[in-house]
Amino acid sequence: MLPRCPNCGLAYFRESGYFIGGMIVDYIATALLVTAIYLGQLLLADFTGLSSEIKLALWLVFAILLALALMRHSYSFWLAADYWLEPWDPPADSQPSSRRF
Repeated sequence: MLPRCPNCGLAYFRESGYFIGGMIVDYIATALLVTAIYLGQLLLADFTGLSSEIKLALWLVFAILLALALMRHSYSFWLAADYWLEPWDPPADSQPSSRRF
Protein backbone atom coordinates (compact mmCIF):
# COMPACT_ATOMS: atom_id res chain seq x y z
CA MET A 1 0.00 0.00 0.00
CA LEU A 2 1.31 3.43 -0.87
CA PRO A 3 2.05 5.77 2.04
CA ARG A 4 0.36 8.74 0.29
CA CYS A 5 -2.19 9.32 -2.43
CA PRO A 6 -0.37 9.97 -5.72
CA ASN A 7 -3.05 12.50 -6.80
CA CYS A 8 -3.58 14.70 -3.75
CA GLY A 9 -0.76 13.74 -1.37
CA LEU A 10 -2.97 12.76 1.59
CA ALA A 11 -1.32 10.31 3.96
CA TYR A 12 -3.04 6.94 4.23
CA PHE A 13 -1.68 6.35 7.74
CA ARG A 14 -2.95 8.86 10.28
CA GLU A 15 -1.91 7.61 13.73
CA SER A 16 -1.41 4.43 15.66
CA GLY A 17 -4.64 2.48 16.03
CA TYR A 18 -6.43 4.45 13.30
CA PHE A 19 -7.54 1.40 11.32
CA ILE A 20 -9.18 -0.44 14.21
CA GLY A 21 -12.45 0.81 12.75
CA GLY A 22 -11.43 -0.71 9.42
CA MET A 23 -10.82 -4.01 11.18
CA ILE A 24 -14.32 -3.83 12.65
CA VAL A 25 -15.77 -3.14 9.19
CA ASP A 26 -13.79 -6.11 7.83
CA TYR A 27 -15.04 -8.37 10.63
CA ILE A 28 -18.68 -7.35 10.16
CA ALA A 29 -18.54 -7.77 6.37
CA THR A 30 -16.88 -11.18 6.71
CA ALA A 31 -19.34 -12.35 9.36
CA LEU A 32 -22.36 -11.23 7.32
CA LEU A 33 -21.10 -12.83 4.10
CA VAL A 34 -20.09 -16.11 5.73
CA THR A 35 -23.41 -16.30 7.59
CA ALA A 36 -25.43 -15.53 4.46
CA ILE A 37 -23.54 -18.11 2.38
CA TYR A 38 -23.83 -20.70 5.16
CA LEU A 39 -27.57 -20.18 5.52
CA GLY A 40 -27.95 -20.32 1.74
CA GLN A 41 -26.08 -23.59 1.48
CA LEU A 42 -28.35 -25.11 4.13
CA LEU A 43 -31.15 -24.95 1.56
CA LEU A 44 -29.17 -27.19 -0.80
CA ALA A 45 -28.86 -30.92 -0.44
CA ASP A 46 -25.61 -32.19 1.07
CA PHE A 47 -23.88 -34.09 -1.73
CA THR A 48 -20.55 -34.37 0.03
CA GLY A 49 -19.67 -37.18 2.34
CA LEU A 50 -17.47 -34.94 4.47
CA SER A 51 -17.49 -35.12 8.24
CA SER A 52 -18.60 -32.20 10.37
CA GLU A 53 -15.01 -31.48 11.43
CA ILE A 54 -13.82 -31.19 7.82
CA LYS A 55 -16.77 -28.95 6.93
CA LEU A 56 -15.99 -26.72 9.91
CA ALA A 57 -12.33 -26.54 8.88
CA LEU A 58 -13.32 -25.59 5.32
CA TRP A 59 -15.66 -22.85 6.60
CA LEU A 60 -12.87 -21.54 8.84
CA VAL A 61 -10.40 -21.42 5.95
CA PHE A 62 -13.02 -19.72 3.77
CA ALA A 63 -13.72 -17.09 6.46
CA ILE A 64 -10.01 -16.34 6.94
CA LEU A 65 -9.39 -16.00 3.20
CA LEU A 66 -12.47 -13.81 2.80
CA ALA A 67 -11.35 -11.54 5.66
CA LEU A 68 -7.93 -11.19 4.03
CA ALA A 69 -9.52 -10.46 0.64
CA LEU A 70 -11.79 -7.76 2.13
CA MET A 71 -9.14 -6.16 4.34
CA ARG A 72 -7.81 -3.58 1.86
CA HIS A 73 -11.34 -2.60 0.83
CA SER A 74 -12.44 -2.25 4.46
CA TYR A 75 -9.47 -0.03 5.29
CA SER A 76 -10.06 2.19 2.27
CA PHE A 77 -13.76 2.41 3.16
CA TRP A 78 -12.82 3.46 6.70
CA LEU A 79 -10.39 6.09 5.38
CA ALA A 80 -12.99 7.42 2.91
CA ALA A 81 -15.71 7.57 5.57
CA ASP A 82 -13.39 9.47 7.91
CA TYR A 83 -12.41 11.88 5.15
CA TRP A 84 -16.07 12.38 4.20
CA LEU A 85 -17.09 13.12 7.81
CA GLU A 86 -14.05 15.20 8.71
CA PRO A 87 -12.00 16.41 5.70
CA TRP A 88 -8.33 17.10 6.39
CA ASP A 89 -5.73 18.93 4.36
CA PRO A 90 -2.43 17.33 3.36
CA PRO A 91 0.76 18.89 4.68
CA ALA A 92 2.34 21.46 2.37
CA ASP A 93 5.47 19.34 1.84
CA SER A 94 3.45 16.35 0.61
CA GLN A 95 1.79 18.02 -2.38
CA PRO A 96 2.45 16.14 -5.62
CA SER A 97 4.56 17.81 -8.23
CA SER A 98 2.75 19.66 -10.98
CA ARG A 99 4.84 17.96 -13.67
CA ARG A 100 3.10 15.18 -15.55
CA PHE A 101 5.02 12.76 -17.69
